[in-house]
Amino acid sequence: MVTSENRNALIRAAALLFRQRGYHGVALAEILKAADLPKGSLYYHFPGGKRDLATQATLAAGRTVEKIVNRAFGDADSFGAGAAAFCDEIADFLQPGKMIEACPVASVLQASTSEPELREAARQVLKSWGECLVMHAARLGHPTPHDVADLVLMQMEGAWLLAVAEQNARPFERLAQLYRAGLRV
Repeated sequence: MVTSENRNALIRAAALLFRQRGYHGVALAEILKAADLPKGSLYYHFPGGKRDLATQATLAAGRTVEKIVNRAFGDADSFGAGAAAFCDEIADFLQPGKMIEACPVASVLQASTSEPELREAARQVLKSWGECLVMHAARLGHPTPHDVADLVLMQMEGAWLLAVAEQNARPFERLAQLYRAGLRV
């Protein structure tokens, strides 16, 4: 494997494991085993160890979700239509029959009292998602872009929490229905 492939393998493995069991529930050995890499690879790419890897995994997962936001809102003719499409995209991402893991931000926030760097990474990701939503709201002519971006972000995080609890995508499907039915956003 090339160096960047090793780094990406570690990020992917860590992101998935953290989403499944949280930051404190995953040992470095498990990440290395999932990535099929030796211990030296971790410290070569992430000199700060697990915390550094978790930060980068959170930021990478955040960029993935931001791409989904942009795709969902790209062809929307209204902010509500874009929000519904975003819900649909996330519902499709949460594949039926597969374990639904936590939102990539929520999975590291639970460690934030002992790992302030992870809280900062999560804050950066949420800020980036919010800015993306503000941009789309403004582009689509919403009268209060910042307020509606905050509202949708809070609703999406709530839907993700419910999806994990219920182990299905119904909360996102229901939220999409509400947006299509005219839930004020």
